[in-house]
Amino acid sequence: MKETQIYDYIIVGAGAAGLMLANAMALDPFFSNQRILILDKDPKEANDRTWCFWEKTPGPLEALISREWSLIGVSENDQLTPSPILPYKYKMLEGAHFYEAMKKGLAHSPNCHFVLEEVTDVSPVSAAAAAATKAAGILKDGYTKVNTSRGTYLAPRVFNSIFDYKPLLAQDRYPVLQQHFVGWFVSTQNPIFNPEMATFMDFTVAQKGNTRFMYVLPTSATTALVEYTLFSKDRLKKEAYEAAIVTYLAQNNAGDYEINDTEAGSIPMTCYPFEQFNSPHLLHIGTAGGWSKPSTGFTFSNTQKQVPKLVAHLKKGKALDQFPSKDRFWWYDHILLEVLATDNSRGKAIFEGLFKRRSAPLILKFLSQETHFFEELYIMSAANKWRFTKAFFRVLGRTFN
Repeated sequence: MKETQIYDYIIVGAGAAGLMLANAMALDPFFSNQRILILDKDPKEANDRTWCFWEKTPGPLEALISREWSLIGVSENDQLTPSPILPYKYKMLEGAHFYEAMKKGLAHSPNCHFVLEEVTDVSPVSAAAAAATKAAGILKDGYTKVNTSRGTYLAPRVFNSIFDYKPLLAQDRYPVLQQHFVGWFVSTQNPIFNPEMATFMDFTVAQKGNTRFMYVLPTSATTALVEYTLFSKDRLKKEAYEAAIVTYLAQNNAGDYEINDTEAGSIPMTCYPFEQFNSPHLLHIGTAGGWSKPSTGFTFSNTQKQVPKLVAHLKKGKALDQFPSKDRFWWYDHILLEVLATDNSRGKAIFEGLFKRRSAPLILKFLSQETHFFEELYIMSAANKWRFTKAFFRVLGRTFN
C-alpha cells in the first residue's frame, strides 16, 4: 500500500459531475495553488452513454454537440405530434466526446491529478486521527478519508459521486421510482425517422400498468437511437426491453435493420434527502447528491447549473454541508412522484395531457426550474386537480410527521 497522500480537494468519480467540477476548478485561478485529485477506476475512454439537454443559446460544450433538434415529439391519442421548442434546442452529447474534452482540459492543469484506482470507502476523519498520518498542523478542522484499492487519501473537501441505491430501498418515507431503459443505435432499411424531431415520449407502446414509452433520437431518416424507457419501481429482464424495440421498429415499418451499438441504464427518480449524508468536509454530487431531476431523470443540465454554484460556494470558504439542496421545485417533483408511485399507470395520461394543454417551450422552462410562480400555477392547472391535491396532502403530512 502507498503512503497516505493529502490533497486540498478530492473528487470521487469521473462522470459528468466529477469532470465538470474538476474542469471548473482547473480553469479558475482561485484554485491554481490547490492540489486536486480525481479518482476513478475507469479511464473514461468508451462511448458508454449519451446525454441530452436543452439550451436557448450555445453553451460552453457547444463544440462537442453531435446533433440538435428544434422539434420534439410527444404522442397524443396514440399519434406522435411534433412540437416546436424555440427558443430552445434539444442537444445530444456523446460520452466519448465529453470525456476526451474534459480530460484534455485537466491535462493542462499541473495541480489536477487523475488517478485510476477503485474507491472502496469514503469516511470522515477527525483532525486527531489524521495526526497519526503525520498530517498534523496542515489542517485543523477535519478531513475526509478516501480508501482505494491501492492506498488512502485525505482532504478537507471531498466530493463523492458514487451512487448507492441501498439507503433508498431501505426506507418508505419517500417514493422511489427508476427511469430505466435499453437503447439501440439502429440503421434501418426504410426511412422511418424524422431527423428534425427528437421523440421525447411515444406512448403508443403497450403500458402494461406502468409508464412506458419510446425515446427516439434520429440522426438521419434511417439512423437513430431508439430507447425503450419506463418510469417504474422495478427493472425488467433485458429481453423485455429488446422485444419492445423489435416490436416498435416492426410497427413503424423499419424493414431490415442493423444494431450499431447499444446502451442501458437506470436513473433514480426520488426526492430522498441525499443531503443528510453530507458533512462540512464531504459533499455528494451528481446523482449521488440528488442532482438528477426527480420527476424526469434529467441530470446533465442540472449538473451544468450546480457546478458554478458549488465553485462559488467553495470560494467563499463555506462548509460543504451548507451548500443548498432544496427549493420549491423539490415539492413539485415530490407531488408528481407521489402520483406515479401510487398509480404507475397514470404516467401516459399525465404527460400526454400536459403537452396537449401547455406549450412545449413553457414545459421545458418549467423542467429547467426557470419559471416564475404564476407560470407554475398555469402549468399545474393542466393536471388532474383532485389526484394531485390528494398527493399534495399526502406529501405534506409525510414531510412534517
